[in-house]
Amino acid sequence: MAYRGDEAGDLIEAPTAEGNLRVEIGPRTIQLEVGDRRLHVGDGQVTVIDQKYDRKTSFAIGARLFTARDVPREDLGIWLEIPDDQGVGMRRIFGVAPVSLLTEAGLPALAALDRLAARLRVALADHARDVVRAVELGRGYDKVLLVDHGDRHVVYARRAFRDRARLALTVYTDGRILVPEGKGKGKKEIAIRSRFGVRVWGDHLRFADPHGVDLAHISLPWIAPEDRAELARRIGQLVDRSPG
Repeated sequence: MAYRGDEAGDLIEAPTAEGNLRVEIGPRTIQLEVGDRRLHVGDGQVTVIDQKYDRKTSFAIGARLFTARDVPREDLGIWLEIPDDQGVGMRRIFGVAPVSLLTEAGLPALAALDRLAARLRVALADHARDVVRAVELGRGYDKVLLVDHGDRHVVYARRAFRDRARLALTVYTDGRILVPEGKGKGKKEIAIRSRFGVRVWGDHLRFADPHGVDLAHISLPWIAPEDRAELARRIGQLVDRSPG
């Protein structure tokens, strides 16, 4: 990874599957560039540029802007929170995949991307607000986003033909789980105290009481079974109060 510090800012580089990723961090701006794609953060806006398709899109930063890493693929994504009349949406506005670990350059390239991601996370800390960390699960546009706010984890999932991920559930560290019941219907609150109460059931995450009675479930059809299993594991780990 190349790194340069001077009065103009920091320039950090790391190899990715799409080419060399360059991140320039200035006093008031952040710029990312890889191949034909660019992202600029500054003056209360974030702008995404795709030179291949001659496309430029700008968003006002009215809420959270933060990085997320994919598990287990190690992609790096930039997510923007976009409040609207339907609530809160999360949109992945920029992202890269790592160099294949099957190649000789894979491990050094991943280490460089890890360092770049850590530096970028710090640079975006003010925009991230209360986001402690964020994890992506899945591939392409259908990634599920898991956001850690410290006292709670919030899961967002994108539905078919939508441009952003919507709230799927909120999990509190005391075991409370809030599940949206549909537009205008509010949220259903349940309580899970054991990791065994969170299971994958087909395309769904299923929440059950100690007797196996179904309390709630959410549909996540666009991610792979192993991604649903990882999400269930993380939620179970958060709520588990089992001794030992």
